[in-house]
This record gives sequence, structure tokens and C-alpha cells, in this order.
Amino acid sequence: MEKAMDVEMEREGGGEEEEEETESVSDVLRDRFRLSTISIAEAEAKRNGMEISEPIVACISDLAFKYAAEQLAKDLELFAQHASRKIVKMEDVVLSGPTLLLGPDTARGRMHVSVVSCGP
Repeated sequence: MEKAMDVEMEREGGGEEEEEETESVSDVLRDRFRLSTISIAEAEAKRNGMEISEPIVACISDLAFKYAAEQLAKDLELFAQHASRKIVKMEDVVLSGPTLLLGPDTARGRMHVSVVSCGP
């Protein structure tokens, strides 16, 4: 009986460690994505002879990450499912091009203007 409790405790503890590791990996990916986005925004501003403020750069970075994490991931999953696959392939990313360039509603034949806010 005691061994069964020990095994159960190990399973529960292992789940917490795995969850923490997943969160840690997600945090690293989010930070790298944001740094890349900031670098691109600053380079584009410089290339066009413009200045861009830190709050605007942070806002662009947050919006890009939210879009990639939420909408793009859903679209890629749907493209893969439509092709009866469980794995996203490069062709799914290519098919998401109109969504990336024009936004999800425009790519589906609808266009609207939305107001977004930045920050937590």
C-alpha cells in the first residue's frame, strides 16, 4: 500500500516538473520571439529614416506574439487537420500566407477594423 502511494506521489510530482519545464520553454520562446520582433521593428524604422518609440516597439512585439501564439497556431492546426495530418508542414505555413499578410478575417473574405490595446 505504501509503495502505491509513493508511485502516485512520484506521478504527481513528475507532472508538476514537466509543467514547469513546459512553462520555462514557453517563456524562452516568447522572449526570443519578442526580441526578434523588436529587432525587426527597429531595423525597419532605421531603414525608412524613422524613429520609433519604445512603447510602440513593445506594443508591436506584444501584438505579433499574441497573433502568432493564438491565431496563427489555430490556422496551422486547421490546415493540417484538413489534410488529415497531425503534423504541421511547410505547405501549411505557405497556405497561411494570406492570413499573415492581410489578417484572418480578410483572408476569409471579410474585412473589418478592430481597435487593439497593448500591454498586460
